[in-house]
Amino acid sequence: MDFRASYDKTTKIITMLVGILMLVVLASMWISLKAAGTALPLLFMIGVSFISVILPYGFSVTKYQINQEELIICRPFGNKKIPLTTLASAAIIDPKLLRWSWRIFGSGGMFGYYGTFGNKHLGTMKWYMTRKDRVVLITTVHNKKLLLSPDDVDAFIKVYNQAQNRY
Repeated sequence: MDFRASYDKTTKIITMLVGILMLVVLASMWISLKAAGTALPLLFMIGVSFISVILPYGFSVTKYQINQEELIICRPFGNKKIPLTTLASAAIIDPKLLRWSWRIFGSGGMFGYYGTFGNKHLGTMKWYMTRKDRVVLITTVHNKKLLLSPDDVDAFIKVYNQAQNRY
């Protein structure tokens, strides 16, 4: 079953502002370098800017899927598949538990929140989220923590529990 993963307001604003900032920087460089007659630095900056937008988009979450065998986190650059047999539990958590989290490696708002994060309440965890107001905490059998943000957390938990009961 598919579960949508829409962006929250903060993600939309951060993504839009970073995009506008990149366009402004590239436009100002274009004007400066055109006057100087040098194109190579401009081409380099266009490449860096392109990579800086494409990589975060490629690892962003587009939706979640649960089938009889696995949880699938759908992303443009390839899906993350997690066998249900490796998952121990899933629960809806209070978004307040995410306050004062720090990003160890990943994206903290551009096209979502994903990567490795930590905080004093939950420890180290992997985020695969597009919003912070609807959060599902999945714990693996090895006590690793995954955080997801399906739009309908109640339906997600229900389908997850039905799939887990098959094992």
